[in-house]
Amino acid sequence: MTLSYFQGNKYQKIEGHCRDLSEAGIGILLAAELDKGEVAGLSFSLPGSALAWELRAVVRYRRGFQYGFEFLSLTDEQRGVLGSHLKGLEPID
Repeated sequence: MTLSYFQGNKYQKIEGHCRDLSEAGIGILLAAELDKGEVAGLSFSLPGSALAWELRAVVRYRRGFQYGFEFLSLTDEQRGVLGSHLKGLEPID
């Protein structure tokens, strides 16, 4: 997944790894310095899908390089697709 954010006077793009996914947001491992409340653009695909999602999300928590983002711009269609995808998964401890 790719994250884009504004730093200084320009946009930065960085690759990250999804650690957690829910209907409300996503947990990402990033080698970046983002502050709680910062808004970023996310680009990712659900497993088995070729369609890339472009979303806005806000940093809600940070522990080291693990970040929790809340989705800000999910459409109703995306929310339905995500919900269906998540129902087909088994929880991991």
